[in-house]
Amino acid sequence: MHRILFILFLFPLNIFGQAPDGLHVSGRIVFNDGLTGYRFVKIYNQRTGTFIIPSVASGMFELVGYRTDTFLVVCQNYSPVTICYKDSIKHASYNLTVTLFHLQIELSPITVTPDKTFDQIQEEIDKLGVPNTDTYQNYNPMQNPITALWEIFSKAEKDKRKVAVLMNDDQRRNMQRELLKLCIKSDLISLSFSDMDAFIDFCGFTDEYLQHCSFYELLSNIKQHFKYFGMH
Repeated sequence: MHRILFILFLFPLNIFGQAPDGLHVSGRIVFNDGLTGYRFVKIYNQRTGTFIIPSVASGMFELVGYRTDTFLVVCQNYSPVTICYKDSIKHASYNLTVTLFHLQIELSPITVTPDKTFDQIQEEIDKLGVPNTDTYQNYNPMQNPITALWEIFSKAEKDKRKVAVLMNDDQRRNMQRELLKLCIKSDLISLSFSDMDAFIDFCGFTDEYLQHCSFYELLSNIKQHFKYFGMH
């Protein structure tokens, strides 16, 4: 019994579970746009949670770990690069060049337009209203009952009316946004731009009201509504 225990003691402990192979990697960081901001580069070992910084002068680096380790090369404004030799052919050491590619960010074109004046807003108010979209507009329903019924029940005609109503609603809302911008710049109210739509809904101004009140009455009404806006 003692002989068996002695023999087991002589065997290396890793026969029950071999330690992973070691890894040595040397390489260099390059940027695809020709820059040399190596001080912003970090190479993380995801297993240990530690990182190294390559040579600030040349971008050269050395990695030591296990073959199962995964390293992540990161730099602000550049796409990260993963380094892992787990499934590669075994070598005593590896040498590589890591190319970092600058992130390509596409921005939609932005059109900057000047704020509208009170006169321009008044012109838009005058244009508000849902136009008549009926296909047959100049007819007598009593003399043309079939045409009248078609206008009432036709899906195409209903859809045209809905579109006309929605377009008018958008025009009225856009006009009110422009008006509120002027009110804010004139210190009439201190409304935040993010609350504009909610305030427009709170006021609930109709085409009829907007077109029949004076501009002074409209501005006074806006100021009055704003007093109670924060209470609702």
